[in-house]
Amino acid sequence: MRVVSLIVFVSIGFVWVGRAQTAAKVEDPEAYAVYSVIFTPEAGEKPAKPRRLIIRAETSDYPRFSSEPDGCLEPDAENEARLRPLIVSYREANKIRSVLQQKFSFPFEYELVPADLIEGFFTKKGAGGWADFFKRFPGSGGYVVMSAVGFNSDKTRALVYAGHSCGGLCGGGAYHLLKMVDGKWTEINWPGTTCTWVS
Repeated sequence: MRVVSLIVFVSIGFVWVGRAQTAAKVEDPEAYAVYSVIFTPEAGEKPAKPRRLIIRAETSDYPRFSSEPDGCLEPDAENEARLRPLIVSYREANKIRSVLQQKFSFPFEYELVPADLIEGFFTKKGAGGWADFFKRFPGSGGYVVMSAVGFNSDKTRALVYAGHSCGGLCGGGAYHLLKMVDGKWTEINWPGTTCTWVS
Protein backbone atom coordinates (compact mmCIF):
# COMPACT_ATOMS: atom_id res chain seq x y z
CA MET A 1 0.00 0.00 0.00
CA ARG A 2 1.43 3.36 -1.01
CA VAL A 3 0.26 6.19 1.22
CA VAL A 4 0.38 9.82 0.20
CA SER A 5 0.64 11.89 3.36
CA LEU A 6 -0.36 15.51 3.53
CA ILE A 7 0.95 17.62 6.39
CA VAL A 8 -1.56 20.34 7.07
CA PHE A 9 -0.71 23.34 9.21
CA VAL A 10 -4.06 24.97 9.69
CA SER A 11 -5.88 26.30 12.71
CA ILE A 12 -9.30 24.91 11.84
CA GLY A 13 -11.52 23.92 9.01
CA PHE A 14 -11.10 23.02 5.39
CA VAL A 15 -12.48 24.10 2.07
CA TRP A 16 -15.02 21.51 0.96
CA VAL A 17 -14.92 21.63 -2.82
CA GLY A 18 -18.08 21.02 -4.81
CA ARG A 19 -20.24 19.83 -1.92
CA ALA A 20 -23.96 20.50 -2.06
CA GLN A 21 -25.75 21.47 1.16
CA THR A 22 -28.83 19.23 0.88
CA ALA A 23 -28.73 16.62 3.64
CA ALA A 24 -30.42 13.22 4.05
CA LYS A 25 -30.41 10.99 7.13
CA VAL A 26 -27.99 8.08 7.37
CA GLU A 27 -30.27 5.15 8.18
CA ASP A 28 -28.43 2.02 6.93
CA PRO A 29 -27.53 -0.24 9.90
CA GLU A 30 -24.50 -1.52 7.97
CA ALA A 31 -23.09 2.01 7.83
CA TYR A 32 -23.23 2.24 11.61
CA ALA A 33 -21.61 -1.18 11.89
CA VAL A 34 -18.74 0.15 9.76
CA TYR A 35 -18.39 3.33 11.86
CA SER A 36 -18.29 1.26 15.02
CA VAL A 37 -15.38 -0.82 13.73
CA ILE A 38 -13.37 2.32 12.92
CA PHE A 39 -13.78 3.91 16.36
CA THR A 40 -14.00 0.93 18.73
CA PRO A 41 -10.69 -0.38 20.14
CA GLU A 42 -9.85 -3.96 19.26
CA ALA A 43 -9.99 -6.64 21.93
CA GLY A 44 -6.98 -6.28 24.19
CA GLU A 45 -6.20 -2.78 22.97
CA LYS A 46 -5.95 -0.21 25.73
CA PRO A 47 -8.65 2.40 25.08
CA ALA A 48 -7.35 5.87 24.44
CA LYS A 49 -8.62 8.48 26.86
CA PRO A 50 -10.97 10.24 26.81
CA ARG A 51 -13.78 7.96 25.71
CA ARG A 52 -16.51 10.57 25.32
CA LEU A 53 -16.71 10.95 21.57
CA ILE A 54 -17.97 14.19 20.04
CA ILE A 55 -19.15 13.48 16.50
CA ARG A 56 -19.90 16.11 13.90
CA ALA A 57 -23.51 15.30 13.00
CA GLU A 58 -23.13 16.02 9.29
CA THR A 59 -20.93 13.75 7.19
CA SER A 60 -17.72 15.15 5.71
CA ASP A 61 -15.57 13.81 2.89
CA TYR A 62 -11.77 13.82 2.83
CA PRO A 63 -10.62 17.48 2.91
CA ARG A 64 -9.92 18.87 -0.55
CA PHE A 65 -7.92 22.03 -1.16
CA SER A 66 -8.57 22.48 -4.88
CA SER A 67 -10.84 21.33 -7.67
CA GLU A 68 -8.11 19.10 -9.10
CA PRO A 69 -9.00 15.44 -9.67
CA ASP A 70 -8.67 13.36 -6.53
CA GLY A 71 -5.87 10.80 -6.82
CA CYS A 72 -6.16 9.54 -3.25
CA LEU A 73 -8.00 6.30 -4.02
CA GLU A 74 -6.09 4.45 -6.71
CA PRO A 75 -6.16 0.63 -6.51
CA ASP A 76 -3.24 -1.39 -7.80
CA ALA A 77 -3.73 -3.25 -11.08
CA GLU A 78 -4.70 -6.51 -9.37
CA ASN A 79 -7.56 -4.86 -7.45
CA GLU A 80 -8.74 -2.24 -9.96
CA ALA A 81 -11.76 -4.18 -11.23
CA ARG A 82 -12.87 -5.14 -7.71
CA LEU A 83 -12.45 -1.74 -6.07
CA ARG A 84 -13.39 0.75 -8.80
CA PRO A 85 -17.16 0.19 -8.32
CA LEU A 86 -16.66 0.69 -4.57
CA ILE A 87 -14.89 4.00 -5.20
CA VAL A 88 -17.73 5.11 -7.49
CA SER A 89 -20.25 4.16 -4.79
CA TYR A 90 -18.29 6.13 -2.19
CA ARG A 91 -18.11 9.21 -4.42
CA GLU A 92 -21.83 9.03 -5.12
CA ALA A 93 -22.68 8.66 -1.41
CA ASN A 94 -20.63 11.76 -0.61
CA LYS A 95 -21.92 14.12 -3.28
CA ILE A 96 -24.16 15.63 -0.60
CA ARG A 97 -23.79 15.83 3.15
CA SER A 98 -25.82 13.37 5.18
CA VAL A 99 -26.97 13.60 8.79
CA LEU A 100 -25.88 10.90 11.23
CA GLN A 101 -28.38 9.42 13.69
CA GLN A 102 -28.19 8.08 17.26
CA LYS A 103 -27.60 4.54 15.99
CA PHE A 104 -23.98 3.89 16.90
CA SER A 105 -23.09 0.91 19.07
CA PHE A 106 -19.95 2.25 20.73
CA PRO A 107 -18.86 0.88 24.13
CA PHE A 108 -18.49 4.49 25.35
CA GLU A 109 -20.44 7.73 25.43
CA TYR A 110 -20.88 9.78 22.29
CA GLU A 111 -22.70 12.94 21.29
CA LEU A 112 -23.78 14.13 17.86
CA VAL A 113 -23.14 17.86 17.50
CA PRO A 114 -24.31 20.00 14.56
CA ALA A 115 -21.56 21.34 12.32
CA ASP A 116 -22.76 24.93 12.85
CA LEU A 117 -22.23 24.61 16.59
CA ILE A 118 -18.73 23.18 16.19
CA GLU A 119 -17.70 25.74 13.59
CA GLY A 120 -19.13 28.55 15.73
CA PHE A 121 -16.36 28.10 18.27
CA PHE A 122 -13.77 29.04 15.66
CA THR A 123 -15.51 31.58 13.42
CA LYS A 124 -14.21 34.61 15.31
CA LYS A 125 -11.38 33.19 17.40
CA GLY A 126 -9.76 30.76 15.00
CA ALA A 127 -7.59 28.29 16.91
CA GLY A 128 -8.34 30.28 20.07
CA GLY A 129 -11.82 28.81 19.96
CA TRP A 130 -10.52 25.46 21.18
CA ALA A 131 -10.54 26.74 24.78
CA ASP A 132 -14.27 27.43 24.48
CA PHE A 133 -14.81 24.09 22.75
CA PHE A 134 -13.22 22.14 25.60
CA LYS A 135 -15.20 24.13 28.18
CA ARG A 136 -18.38 23.09 26.37
CA PHE A 137 -17.22 19.49 25.80
CA PRO A 138 -14.84 18.62 28.66
CA GLY A 139 -13.09 15.30 28.43
CA SER A 140 -13.85 14.96 24.74
CA GLY A 141 -10.37 15.22 23.28
CA GLY A 142 -11.79 17.14 20.30
CA TYR A 143 -14.28 15.95 17.73
CA VAL A 144 -14.44 13.46 14.88
CA VAL A 145 -15.89 13.64 11.39
CA MET A 146 -17.09 10.74 9.26
CA SER A 147 -18.01 10.48 5.62
CA ALA A 148 -20.97 8.60 4.26
CA VAL A 149 -20.08 4.95 3.70
CA GLY A 150 -19.71 3.56 0.20
CA PHE A 151 -20.52 -0.12 -0.36
CA ASN A 152 -19.98 -2.47 -3.27
CA SER A 153 -23.04 -4.10 -4.83
CA ASP A 154 -23.17 -7.12 -2.50
CA LYS A 155 -22.01 -5.23 0.61
CA THR A 156 -18.87 -7.26 1.10
CA ARG A 157 -16.60 -4.17 0.89
CA ALA A 158 -17.04 -0.77 2.48
CA LEU A 159 -15.12 2.50 2.14
CA VAL A 160 -15.28 5.41 4.59
CA TYR A 161 -13.28 8.48 5.57
CA ALA A 162 -12.77 9.41 9.23
CA GLY A 163 -10.95 12.38 10.71
CA HIS A 164 -10.20 13.84 14.14
CA SER A 165 -9.53 17.44 15.21
CA CYS A 166 -8.18 18.22 18.65
CA GLY A 167 -6.44 21.61 18.41
CA GLY A 168 -4.88 24.18 16.13
CA LEU A 169 -2.12 21.78 15.11
CA CYS A 170 -3.66 18.55 16.30
CA GLY A 171 -5.60 16.10 14.18
CA GLY A 172 -5.56 13.71 11.28
CA GLY A 173 -7.69 11.71 8.91
CA ALA A 174 -7.61 8.79 6.51
CA TYR A 175 -9.68 6.50 4.32
CA HIS A 176 -10.62 3.09 5.69
CA LEU A 177 -11.33 -0.02 3.63
CA LEU A 178 -13.33 -2.81 5.25
CA LYS A 179 -14.23 -6.34 4.22
CA MET A 180 -17.09 -8.51 5.42
CA VAL A 181 -15.60 -11.61 7.08
CA ASP A 182 -17.86 -14.23 8.68
CA GLY A 183 -20.68 -11.72 9.01
CA LYS A 184 -18.52 -8.99 10.57
CA TRP A 185 -16.77 -5.95 9.15
CA THR A 186 -12.97 -6.10 9.35
CA GLU A 187 -10.59 -3.31 8.35
CA ILE A 188 -7.99 -4.24 5.73
CA ASN A 189 -5.15 -2.38 4.02
CA TRP A 190 -5.85 -0.39 0.89
CA PRO A 191 -4.08 -2.11 -2.04
CA GLY A 192 -2.64 0.78 -4.00
CA THR A 193 -2.35 4.53 -3.40
CA THR A 194 -4.29 6.30 -0.68
CA CYS A 195 -3.95 9.51 1.34
CA THR A 196 -3.78 10.58 4.95
CA TRP A 197 -3.49 14.03 6.54
CA VAL A 198 -2.04 15.16 9.86
CA SER A 199 -1.56 18.53 11.51
